[in-house]
Amino acid sequence: MKIVYVVTAEILGPQNSGGVQYSTRNITVLRQAFGEDNIYVCAITKHKEYLAKKNANTEIFYSNRSKVSILKNTLQGRLQFDRNVEDSVIEYIATLKCDTVIFDSSRMGYLQERLPKEIPGILFMLNIEKDYIAAFIKTNPIYLVLKRAFELSEAMAVKNADTIVALNNRDALQLDRYYGKKADLILPITMDDIYVKPNDTKLTSSSTKLQLLFVGSRFAANEHSVKWFINKVMPHVDAELTVIGNGFEKLTSKLQRHNVKIIGRVDDLSQYYHEANAIVSPIRVGSGMKVKTTEALMYGKPMFATDEALEGYEVDDIKSIYRCNSAQDFISEISEQSKNESAISFDPNIRQRFLEKYNTVRYISSVKSLIEGQHK
Repeated sequence: MKIVYVVTAEILGPQNSGGVQYSTRNITVLRQAFGEDNIYVCAITKHKEYLAKKNANTEIFYSNRSKVSILKNTLQGRLQFDRNVEDSVIEYIATLKCDTVIFDSSRMGYLQERLPKEIPGILFMLNIEKDYIAAFIKTNPIYLVLKRAFELSEAMAVKNADTIVALNNRDALQLDRYYGKKADLILPITMDDIYVKPNDTKLTSSSTKLQLLFVGSRFAANEHSVKWFINKVMPHVDAELTVIGNGFEKLTSKLQRHNVKIIGRVDDLSQYYHEANAIVSPIRVGSGMKVKTTEALMYGKPMFATDEALEGYEVDDIKSIYRCNSAQDFISEISEQSKNESAISFDPNIRQRFLEKYNTVRYISSVKSLIEGQHK
């Protein structure tokens, strides 16, 4: 079976954002299910230098992302690329004579509508974009200019999808509510298990304070949440926070405090996870699921996290995952653990939950059955 995967996430660059990791995971699952030679990737990128990464199974399409181009596309109801890119992608797909085309988000409605009707189209929904853009507008009204394009693109994508994959039950319910369509498969955020047990779990820090860790790249929702947490929570707890994530190094002068260390991008996260007592995830807006929650589960880390950060994860029965939805919630729970001399830094129950529910290998057969079912 020959499958084309169309992706707008920058999978050819660093794996430093949740969207990129999600798309890369999907491609990995497809290659494991159907073989690498049967998966063809159409990667739409804003980086001209990535054009050199083209190979036999990866075709790369450049999309001009200048402010003028973005404005023009938005006024047309398009996101991330224009009609010329659509033409090129459709022409390439036609040369492959493929069995199925998969779109990795509902931001490509115009392109999806142009897919020849005889080719089954599968939509992997990273978010319910109608909710996603609404949440971003709450953090910054400037995103209002994108609202129509997000909503129009998603409506077209859903309408033209033969099969839909959602991340969680919340998204599936919203899909039905907004568009009257059911999700054919719930495929949560997962990861390949790369956990390696540390030789020494002792903190390298000389501090006796509770060591908290935030991991996430700097985009609007994360930046908004980190600033809120630093200003509203950290002045009131006996703990130290380290912030890891691509782009946050640019905010060091604004965010660093006596008990807050801003590091930004790093090449290897494992040591930071091993050294932390707990993860904080104060994400308060968004849609879909949070990739970094899966990563924290993989490392078996206790968490102080909002409902939004835990959305879609089956963790209510795990005692060392603390739900916190206000500054006072975070302050109370962190303060309690700061005083707890028996507080753990690794919970085998959390890691076991990852292995049972969020390890990628467990979903390969489900994806394969879904796609093969289209052709019976």
